[in-house]
Amino acid sequence: MFDILEFDHISMSVPVMGPQIEFLTKVLGFRLESQGESDEGYFSAAFSVPGRSALGWEVLVPNGPDSYLHRFLDGASGPGLHHVALRVRSVREVAEAIRAEGMEPWGYRERDEEDGEGGVIYIHPRSGGHGFLFQMYSGDPWHEGHPFEDEGEHTLGIIAVNHLSHAHPDRDELAGFYERLFGMKTIYTSPGDGLDSGFKTRVLETSTGQLRFEMIQPAGPTSFVQKFLDARGPSMHHVTFEVGDWERAVSACAHHAIPIFGERTGQTDGAAWKEVFIHPRHTGGMLVQFFWQERPDIWI
Repeated sequence: MFDILEFDHISMSVPVMGPQIEFLTKVLGFRLESQGESDEGYFSAAFSVPGRSALGWEVLVPNGPDSYLHRFLDGASGPGLHHVALRVRSVREVAEAIRAEGMEPWGYRERDEEDGEGGVIYIHPRSGGHGFLFQMYSGDPWHEGHPFEDEGEHTLGIIAVNHLSHAHPDRDELAGFYERLFGMKTIYTSPGDGLDSGFKTRVLETSTGQLRFEMIQPAGPTSFVQKFLDARGPSMHHVTFEVGDWERAVSACAHHAIPIFGERTGQTDGAAWKEVFIHPRHTGGMLVQFFWQERPDIWI
């Protein structure tokens, strides 16, 4: 385990930048902070996510035919969610924790203490990341996260990033990875065999409290989660946002002619909640879930 100072940003990769900026700003209410081009082979756009999570969001687009991003975009996992970035106290500490798990860090070179604690290190999707890329860095924050309210017109009205959902054949194996390495704590485990819903979950809270991670496991061979795993392998399945006003969020989707599906409503301890999804074909390749709850912490 290593010390996490903050979750910096969630990153996705798409083939074309313009439509993605349009969706993130006009529909989700993200704030565009900057755009640029890297000599490592991509164009980038950085955003702030509205609400209390103080998270950044990044979009990466190949800047030419030789960009490494084409491997992701043309592969089973793309386009869509690409990686999550965390600011840590020490990348050397991260390297030691990764090796203690029997893995080898990716993109990391040993440094002298005199060089300071800056640096970057990765857990590769195929070498310990369970199908997803994790980026850890130390030093000054890349994203200056400040909570803010979405005051846009015809936007969802996001008030928090609730969780990233990671699909895997074994929720307990995956949860153990998150607990041992990232210091997360299990706050919910779905009861029963999951056959009624088609999946079993385990939800973990991060040490910073900015978001949660959900482990989602198929409950049987016909589960939609199993179909996802057969097509893409273990990876991030969806991202979930909390909205402050259900009618506003649904109306925003209708205004932009974006269909929603899988709507569910219910009550927990006498308080109402509602949830729904937006298909990846309308979001740049990621499945988006949003929900509203009448009282804090009754939806999970």
